[in-house]
Amino acid sequence: MSRLRRLAFFFLFPLATMAQSDLAVKSLNKIQFADQFPGADACVQIQNAIAALPVNGGEVDARGFPGFYKCSANPFANILMHPGESVHLYLAAGSTFTTTAQWVIPLGSIVTGGGSVPGGGRGTTLVADKTFPRNTPVVSLGDFGQSEGPLIEDITIDCNHVSGSIGIFSDRVQELGGIRDVSVINYRAIGIEMLDQFDLPPRTGGLPENFILDELQLGGDAGSICILVRVGVGGQRGGGHITCSSSLVEQFNLSCSGGLITATFIPPTVPPGQPVPINIIPNGASIGVEGGTNSALDGLFTVTSSSGTQLRWTQAGCKGGASGAIVGVMAQSGVQLDGADGVYSQIHCEFTVDCVLAGSAALAGGWVTRALTVSGVTGQSSVKNIVHLGRASSSEDVVLTALERCNGPNPTTQQCATNVVQDDVNSVTLQDTSLAWYLVGHSGGGAAPALLSSSPSLGWFLPNPFLTFRNSSVFSQLGGQSDGSYTYCSDCKVVTPSACSAANPAGCVCSGGGTGAFAKRLSGAWLCN
Repeated sequence: MSRLRRLAFFFLFPLATMAQSDLAVKSLNKIQFADQFPGADACVQIQNAIAALPVNGGEVDARGFPGFYKCSANPFANILMHPGESVHLYLAAGSTFTTTAQWVIPLGSIVTGGGSVPGGGRGTTLVADKTFPRNTPVVSLGDFGQSEGPLIEDITIDCNHVSGSIGIFSDRVQELGGIRDVSVINYRAIGIEMLDQFDLPPRTGGLPENFILDELQLGGDAGSICILVRVGVGGQRGGGHITCSSSLVEQFNLSCSGGLITATFIPPTVPPGQPVPINIIPNGASIGVEGGTNSALDGLFTVTSSSGTQLRWTQAGCKGGASGAIVGVMAQSGVQLDGADGVYSQIHCEFTVDCVLAGSAALAGGWVTRALTVSGVTGQSSVKNIVHLGRASSSEDVVLTALERCNGPNPTTQQCATNVVQDDVNSVTLQDTSLAWYLVGHSGGGAAPALLSSSPSLGWFLPNPFLTFRNSSVFSQLGGQSDGSYTYCSDCKVVTPSACSAANPAGCVCSGGGTGAFAKRLSGAWLCN
């Protein structure tokens, strides 16, 4: 190395080292560890960690909080309505935060937990304290009227049966924001609600659209709704991989005598020294029954007597008994869509009146549920309707595909929901074991002029008064097709027109060399008009 190069190396090396050291310090400022900050509780510590980030935000690692913690404040409270600052908050697996304050996740910010398996301290749980405000969502997504990117993932939200409770709410979340890999449990009203308050009265909020709803597990109290999407106009919505059930499910052995079912409670195993659980399903509750050894005792019932060890209800014509039956108090709706467009898929329900309910609310301004596709919906004996199209608004341009009412091919021996489709507007009830597709066309109000289904029990209603065969046949193609086939034959004619009549259909046999006729296959012969 030349002398000049050596001088340059020794002169510049300390400057390079200092620059790298300064860069490392600045990089560390973008990541703060919440347990290293002071505060009255864990959420105040997280607030203080967020305050130490640069003005454009960064990451806060709160995985130093394993165990149980109280929260009296929204961790993001000090950066709400700061559009240039976003924060990614990490929470630890095995941590539970009991909050008295709603968490509002601002535009561009993310909460990532350590897992969404509810119970047992296996994931991350945010629990509403018993003093949490009534009729209030535990988590709200977005602070601006149009909030892109607020996201919550890998966590359980426990509403703790607070009156009127909602798990997660948004009237403004948009692109790249939403809910992913989340469990929501023990809500009194709604698990997840997406509500348009820009186009629909009172028009005082924002418009949710193009959001994420994926890998969701929900279980709510009696009469609750797992997911409610109610919107006017806007971009595409949708969601998938959704499971909806009840928050109150117990196991019983069943016996029948004289049309009366007696259900004997099977208490779950508890650690030594813990009190043995008792039945808490109340008298008068609407219940679903499934999963026992006798599927004939499955279905939907109303409890007529309840104690800590037994339930009773009536079932006309019941016989025998069943062991290990699952009994749950009924939620109202799995996925409820009012005025909603989009694609919803892979939905499974248990202990739910309607797994998918569309068009159940009359919306102001003429909004109806339209441009909607629902695919891959399953349920069984603890569900009344796999899909229910309500009468409150005339849903139109709706496509339902891959609906399954029974968990096996034989409805007489397998657990089956009551109906696969209940369409109130078009007065259609289908009880097929499964249904490939059901299509409701554009109506503009009232019964749809287009109504098509793969069900053999439903005739087709076509929207156009004219039926056109774009591809006609020729006489040489009329062969051994099955009876009931129908075609327009471009070179057909009646062999003996004078003998052709309704009283003598045999005189209407087709032949070639004509100018065209409609042909139909009856009793093994092709007859022309």
